[in-house]
Amino acid sequence: MVLGGSLVSCNDFLTIDPIDKPVLETFYTSPEALRSTTMALYASKTWSNFHMNFQWKMDMINGDIFYTYADEGQWYFGTYTAVNPYLNEGWKGLYNVILTANSVINDIAPICGGTITQDDLNQALGEARALRGYCHYMLAEVWHDVPVIENNSAMIAGGNLDVPRNTQASVYRFAMEDLDFAVENLPDSDSDPYRLDKRKARALRAKLAVTMAAHTDYGYDRAALYAKAAEDALYVIENTTALTDIDFSTLFDVESNNGPESILAIQCAVQGYSFGNAHNVAWSRSSVIADQTWGAGKGPTLSLQNMYERNDKRRMWTYMTNGDYYPMLNRAGGGYTYQYVSRDPSGDVLEDRNEMLAHIKKYIIGKSADCDGNVGINQDAANNIYLMRLADVYLTYVEAKMGTNNSTSDPTAMKYYNMVRQRAGISEASSVTFVELLKERRRELAFESQTWFDTQRYRYREGNAAALELLNSGYGTNLNRASMLVPDYEKYPNIDSSNENNRDIYKIVDSKADGAQYDKIIISESAFTAPIPAAVSSSSPALSGAPVDYYGGAAE
Repeated sequence: MVLGGSLVSCNDFLTIDPIDKPVLETFYTSPEALRSTTMALYASKTWSNFHMNFQWKMDMINGDIFYTYADEGQWYFGTYTAVNPYLNEGWKGLYNVILTANSVINDIAPICGGTITQDDLNQALGEARALRGYCHYMLAEVWHDVPVIENNSAMIAGGNLDVPRNTQASVYRFAMEDLDFAVENLPDSDSDPYRLDKRKARALRAKLAVTMAAHTDYGYDRAALYAKAAEDALYVIENTTALTDIDFSTLFDVESNNGPESILAIQCAVQGYSFGNAHNVAWSRSSVIADQTWGAGKGPTLSLQNMYERNDKRRMWTYMTNGDYYPMLNRAGGGYTYQYVSRDPSGDVLEDRNEMLAHIKKYIIGKSADCDGNVGINQDAANNIYLMRLADVYLTYVEAKMGTNNSTSDPTAMKYYNMVRQRAGISEASSVTFVELLKERRRELAFESQTWFDTQRYRYREGNAAALELLNSGYGTNLNRASMLVPDYEKYPNIDSSNENNRDIYKIVDSKADGAQYDKIIISESAFTAPIPAAVSSSSPALSGAPVDYYGGAAE
């Protein structure tokens, strides 16, 4: 009710709807009223700019989603500029969550009365500060040096709208202080399964700690940070349903919303544009499996496809390729069998092939009729969007136990590493290197916008050259992001409906001379740090200046 929107002003990423204090002082007199407001922290509407228009672009820059069209394509080529509209959407989206959290912290909590206790307040503050901290962390991984926004109401009241960037190190410090507060003040559990509690806040803190520890340039006690991350992650693992007891195949369906796998998720519903999950529309292949669709040209890159072993159970629930059968899609037609090219009974093409000969399955739940009405007509499906889930915590624990070493065979770390692989139905390992861990994370978390954060941590540890080599070699597969599948007309001059779904007639190419759309696409160092959106810097000239330490006084 209070936290819904933002105003256009000289700097709209700092502003929210004005608050009628007398009304709020009358309203916030019961724990239920306070909880009704903190619900907004998790709502799709609050996060909509981020998850609808930006989040999955990180899967493109990392080379997991193939898509090269227009402004979105800049993310695949690593050539995005300050005027890229999706860059601005990501910036606005994350700061909108921060401003929503600040409203709870600075505007609402101070005026609460009635039967609201200190414990009630601490919980609300813990939820708000955990999400504020985590959003600052994500901003720091995309833009690196960004403004810390602690109290935008005070900034507006003081006319302080031209804010500078703060150093990445001070943004981390601020985020850690928020998460420390959350861990100390949140309850052990909550009756609402979507809300953060102490356990879930420790999962978020573990991710921030391994990120800080990956840095060799900030003078951190890296061993202490890795130890903190390991302790937090282990606590989460030991106090949550075992990963091997959770079905991967349904994780991205409505039935798994806020289940044991979910640590933090954007809450989605069929309530109109921006209130639900738009992935079902943005990624669905065709009208055969979706009421709205523009995902025909998107697909898993060949390098990502190459990462999966043949018997990996995650693969068909991550992406679809020839022969995969999904009974929950196109139920009216008896289910959906993926073919490179599908035709109707008269022989006309219903679905044509794309350059990857595959399409995305994660988050695709079909038509409204396929899923009991859990898909709307305004890009609003009801399956939640993970920001962090349990498998990530398992693999974060492994990373934390590895610490500054390049590999680990620690028995507890390998136990949890292998539980991720056990659920996938693939062989166990006795040790794991950091790069192998990154590959496992890519297989597990593909299309969840986590791989970019993994690449950044690898870069902090090993430098730009190593990270660029990883990306440009397709994670060591030697399948550059220009690689695509085209018909091999030299070997098969007659390609038609009789053989178009035979994998053997297609060849991999990565140059125009051989029939690819592009020559090899080489990501450069500049792609690792996104520019400040032009729409923001034009109204805040100070953002173009050198970053300052938030705790040094100059940032205030």
